[in-house]
Amino acid sequence: MRAEAQPIIDRESLHALGLVAPNSFAHAFANTVAGRTIVLVTHGTDPLHHCDRIGPIVAATTCAASLARFAPRLMVNIGTCGGFRSRGGAIGDLHVPQRFAFHDQRVPIPGFREFARGMFEAPNADALRAELGAVGGLCSSGGSLDATPQDRAILDELEARCKDMEAAAIALTARDARVPLLALKCVTDLVDHPEAVQDAFLRNLRSATLRLATSTSALLRSNNLPW
Repeated sequence: MRAEAQPIIDRESLHALGLVAPNSFAHAFANTVAGRTIVLVTHGTDPLHHCDRIGPIVAATTCAASLARFAPRLMVNIGTCGGFRSRGGAIGDLHVPQRFAFHDQRVPIPGFREFARGMFEAPNADALRAELGAVGGLCSSGGSLDATPQDRAILDELEARCKDMEAAAIALTARDARVPLLALKCVTDLVDHPEAVQDAFLRNLRSATLRLATSTSALLRSNNLPW
C-alpha cells in the first residue's frame, strides 16, 4: 500500500521512476543507500475502485514485472501483518519470517495439496533478525483481510506467527526466479482477538508504518543481509 511505502520514500529520499512496465499499475522509486541501489515498488491504485491494489494475485504480477525490469540480487517484502496473541504476539511487533505458506488454498488431491499450501524458505537472517529486534517463524498469506474458522485452523496447524496477504505469493514468484526473498512485517492487528480486524488495522496502520520505515532504514544499511 502507498500508505506503507510513503514513510520509506520520504525517509530515504527516493525519486520516482514511473511505472514498472507499460501494462502495469505498479510504481517504482529509487535511490542509492549505503552504496546500494535500492528500488521500492508499490502495487499502485486500481483505476476502477480507486483503492490500493492488494492481495496475492497483484503481489505476484507486480513481483514478476519488477524482477524482469530490475533483476535484483535480493527482494524484501515490506508491509503490515496480523499477529497471534496465542503465540505471544502483540500490536507493533516486528517480523522477519523464516518461511512462507498459504492458509486459504485448499486442494485435497496429492501433489496439488502440497503445491497449494506452499512452503517457501527465506535465506538465513538470524543476525539481521537480532539486529532489528524482530520475530522469526512462519508467515502465512491469504486473499482476505479476515480469517474464516477453516483459515484459523490451518494457521494454527502451521503455527503461523504472522498473517498477511502477499508474502507467500511473492515468495513463490521469487523462488521461480531464483532470487532470495526476505520479508519485513509489522503487526497492526491480532488474528485471534475479538476486535474486528479492520478496526484494529486502521487504528494501528500509522504507527506500524512508522516502525517499518525506521526498521527498513536499518535493514538497508545492515551488514547482515543474506547476499
